[in-house]
Amino acid sequence: MSVFKTDNECKRMIFNVNSEIALRLDAAREEAKSFGKKLDIDSAVNKALEKFLKKAEKKIAELRREGHAKTAPGEGAGESQGADAFDE
Repeated sequence: MSVFKTDNECKRMIFNVNSEIALRLDAAREEAKSFGKKLDIDSAVNKALEKFLKKAEKKIAELRREGHAKTAPGEGAGESQGADAFDE
């Protein structure tokens, strides 16, 4: 067992969370703190986001196969690079 924590590269992101969930999370965090413990919220969020992302990537791949994909500006053949490329 290693005595050193391995730091994974991470990126700070801001999400909107239901206010009831936020209040419950704050209360649970404070209660755990009163016992000298810390909630491992990062792992729970990472796991939930990984599950969500797998579903989203699968749905996006399905849309792409069905031909619903929009090309990014500048990727299509013969597209102009002007401001009208962003008008949708």
